[in-house]
Amino acid sequence: MNLQFSKFFSPDDVPGIGTSDPSDDTLELLNAEEPKEEILDLDDEKKESDDDEDKDEEVDELKELEDELKPPAEEDLLELTTPVRRKEILAKYPKLFKDFPYLEKAYYREQQFTEILPTVNDARVAVEKASILDNAERQIQSGDIGPILAAAKADGQETFNRIADNYLPALRAVDQQAYYHVLGNVIKDTIITMVREGRALGDQGAPLQAAANVLNQFIFGSQNFTPPQNLSRQADPREQSREQQYQQREQERFYSTFESVKTDLQTKADNVLKSTIDGHLDPNGTMTDYVKSHARQEAFNNLESLIGQDTRFRSLLDKLWEKAYETNFDKQSTDRIKSAYLSKAKTLLPTVIKKARTDALKGLGRQGNDESIVLKRGPVTSGRSTAPSSGKIKSAKDIPRGMSTLDVLMKD
Repeated sequence: MNLQFSKFFSPDDVPGIGTSDPSDDTLELLNAEEPKEEILDLDDEKKESDDDEDKDEEVDELKELEDELKPPAEEDLLELTTPVRRKEILAKYPKLFKDFPYLEKAYYREQQFTEILPTVNDARVAVEKASILDNAERQIQSGDIGPILAAAKADGQETFNRIADNYLPALRAVDQQAYYHVLGNVIKDTIITMVREGRALGDQGAPLQAAANVLNQFIFGSQNFTPPQNLSRQADPREQSREQQYQQREQERFYSTFESVKTDLQTKADNVLKSTIDGHLDPNGTMTDYVKSHARQEAFNNLESLIGQDTRFRSLLDKLWEKAYETNFDKQSTDRIKSAYLSKAKTLLPTVIKKARTDALKGLGRQGNDESIVLKRGPVTSGRSTAPSSGKIKSAKDIPRGMSTLDVLMKD
């Protein structure tokens, strides 16, 4: 779910198809063995682990992370705020950009975006219009302008009427050959209709058929009639079929490579994350194997959930996959995908590990108390009385070793 490319393209949009095969070395490089037990460095989390276990009240950092991933309120996004100068920021926080390089990049990126699109609403409108233009471009390239005309008609009948009035004059101004071709097909349809109607009338339709012949000679300068034809050149169906088969094979090969690379990257990334969780989940060795297994799975599931909720990171990951497409999934591009994913996971791991550890140790603590009671109770030694040798039980030191709570309560 995490490393998968979420915005799949149509086959025509996939770069690299029909040009060259993926490098033979790509899968070999990706399938190279990772260093055993590769673990991300979470020193800060490890140092704080002991203190966190002793806290009676713990802040739910996992919930805080989920809240951070939620987008801000719409009114906050639409509000224009005067930007703060970089100099003013550094005057108050001198090491801010040094400690957090991403903030400096985001600062300049936001400036450039704001120059083009001042508000988020402007950006949304621009994306929507760009999507409409992309669809219109695909329809025009395919030769189907029906959806465009339908949209114009839906927008207003008067708008559609103006397009209809101006269509032929505009076509003539752009390309006279295309203009006369369209008119010629209209006239040929008229001639066909005249002949059919004349034949339906029998002897009375002879003049109509003669008129159709005269019209054909006048317009096309010949007694031979040629049916309407398309202006575009139609490829030989056999050649077209072979081309389609070739493209289909290329597409299947391409997506097979993509699935292989994606699965390989996901497996390697998951192994690193699970090893990292194992290395930091139980530093003091207080968990049983069963408890640790469940805590590990809880931490891993929470990590995947948080990454899936971060729409901004998923968009970044999609862009990295696009770059990998363009380079036929070479090692450099796939390494960037893995590195970005692990970097994102590293920021979330301390929180999810703390949450999983705390939940596991709470349950383990209850279980430990119950077990300690059973062990302390133990069996009563054979031949040994459960009652004290003499007198009543006045304090804990008077209770004989091995006597259960029930025995004490039942004592006379």
